[in-house]
Amino acid sequence: MLPLSLTLATIFIATLGFLYWYRKTRDKGYKPIPGPIGLPMLGNVLQVGSKMHLQFSRWANKYGEIFQIHLGNRRSVVISDPQMVKEIFSNDPAFTGRAIFEGYEAYTNEPLGIASIEGEMWEVHRRFLLRQLRDFGFGKSSMEELVQEEVKMLIAHLKTFEGQPIKNLKQMLQISVLNSLWMIISNKRFSQDDPAVKEMMSDLQRVLEEMMKNIIVLFVPWTKYILPSIKVFDEVKAKGLQFYIDAVDAHKSTYQEDNLRDFIDAYLKEMKSQSSNPSSMFYGDKAERQLHVLLGDIMFAGNDTTATTISWAILYLTKFRDIQERIQKEIHDVTGDARPVALSDRPKMPYTMAVIEETFRISPVIPTGLQHRAIKGREFRDYFIPEDTWIFANIYHIHHDEKLWTDPKKFKPERFLSEDGTVFKKNSNLLTFSIGRRQCVGETLARDSFFLFLTNIFQRYSITFDPEFPEPSLEPVVGFLLSPQPFTIQIQDRIVD
Repeated sequence: MLPLSLTLATIFIATLGFLYWYRKTRDKGYKPIPGPIGLPMLGNVLQVGSKMHLQFSRWANKYGEIFQIHLGNRRSVVISDPQMVKEIFSNDPAFTGRAIFEGYEAYTNEPLGIASIEGEMWEVHRRFLLRQLRDFGFGKSSMEELVQEEVKMLIAHLKTFEGQPIKNLKQMLQISVLNSLWMIISNKRFSQDDPAVKEMMSDLQRVLEEMMKNIIVLFVPWTKYILPSIKVFDEVKAKGLQFYIDAVDAHKSTYQEDNLRDFIDAYLKEMKSQSSNPSSMFYGDKAERQLHVLLGDIMFAGNDTTATTISWAILYLTKFRDIQERIQKEIHDVTGDARPVALSDRPKMPYTMAVIEETFRISPVIPTGLQHRAIKGREFRDYFIPEDTWIFANIYHIHHDEKLWTDPKKFKPERFLSEDGTVFKKNSNLLTFSIGRRQCVGETLARDSFFLFLTNIFQRYSITFDPEFPEPSLEPVVGFLLSPQPFTIQIQDRIVD
């Protein structure tokens, strides 16, 4: 037991530290940002818990459209109004930085990729990525053909399970969605039975769930010395990184400058063209490490989020059979069930489009978005946001705010339709893909893939829950993503070949 004098001294020092920290975070001359009081050194991280999106929503109801918290010693501002989110993320480049989770980089202490970098490195690689993806098919009919081929193969694969319980639908979707993207990136596709890619998908899900369960270690790095670390992260990181290293090495060994096969080849060409320019973002070993991490970012952002959202939609349509049947009728009216559904059919399918938007609304898979960071201190409205402040868009709360949506807890596609149900209506309060300069670069592909997979699956099959298994809850599994609870289905073919 500590001597009384040492205990009092410890309390005194901790109190002084808290007072210094509290005064430092108050900004004189500006309207104070409200928020909950936290603990010295830990801030509000214990209050946040593992279900951050729900706690953020409770705080938004209490403190209003903007509030501040501290995650460890990181000052964070949470924006819970859609117009404020658009303003702060769109108008000032000072708010386009990225939060960095120390110790969780693919290459230790070296932020790389596209999701977690900022400044010139981010701007150069974002432009390069967009240009190359467009060149290799994004937004073109060739991209639709790639997705349709994967849809066709998934539908054929599902046929082999007709009359049997299907437990791993999300993993099937992950591999199919990945293939249409990975063909552009690496000129390769995976079979549904590929053990390596199935293990990689499973590992990714495991590590994302584990990170949210150990949120205090994630946000307060020094606690890893006194609390159990997220051990699975290092194991999965090493395996995942090796996957991308192997993909790049395979391309280097077969590279031909006059025959660029995919995105990796295009990146290697850019590296070769800058091999004598040390100031280039594509120079040397760092550029190759950047490519490894960039591939991981593309794979996660373009695959897991889309497959998870499609899984949510299938869950809702299986739960609410009347909605499933209405979509199937709309598909039949447009295609006669004589051909696959195509992207050109979207304007004639308002109800299907409304179902897709309602899935985005009610189940945002990244409920607080990817955190921004203030690169410089800036005034925002009547507040001041200091340099290095993290900025969260409270997307889950915005999508469930009773001031913005009628019956927000109800799955109600009609909210995206005209009164007579014949015209699809967008809603500017939907922030699934964020907004501004850091808006998701893969939004077009994600929306196209969602539409093509969902419509063509339900054109071909009626889906019910397997009666031998309990009907799933609509409560999400909380990890980095909000995923549906595991559910088991059966399919019945609606079309006679």
